[in-house]
Amino acid sequence: MAPEDQPPLWDITPKPPVDLQVRVCVLDCEEIPMMDAEGTCDCYFRGFFDTGEDVQETDTHFRCTDGKPDFEYRLIYNIKYPKKITKFSLQAYDRDFFKSNDMIGEATIDLSDLMDDVSIVKQSLTLN
Repeated sequence: MAPEDQPPLWDITPKPPVDLQVRVCVLDCEEIPMMDAEGTCDCYFRGFFDTGEDVQETDTHFRCTDGKPDFEYRLIYNIKYPKKITKFSLQAYDRDFFKSNDMIGEATIDLSDLMDDVSIVKQSLTLN
């Protein structure tokens, strides 16, 4: 078979890892339940990817009485993509000093589509 008659070769080498930065902003919260007996909540948030590495916490909003703790906090994660684990978890807690902290709630977000888009267009994207 002549070289011009051969089908094109496909490059199947894996893409090299891309350095990405994931920024999670924790801002104004609503409807946080009062977890303490005196009708307050000492709220803070923990964020991490499924591997459990690089767990980060916000500061604590002590003695919140209206269920609306006000944060101006960013959790910043430097990761390499492609990455097998792309699910990010954000957990809300009530901080207790003399017993274990109480979990208020949790949300898990799969960021694989967003990371794919960022690696293709090579620009920052925002997920609201």
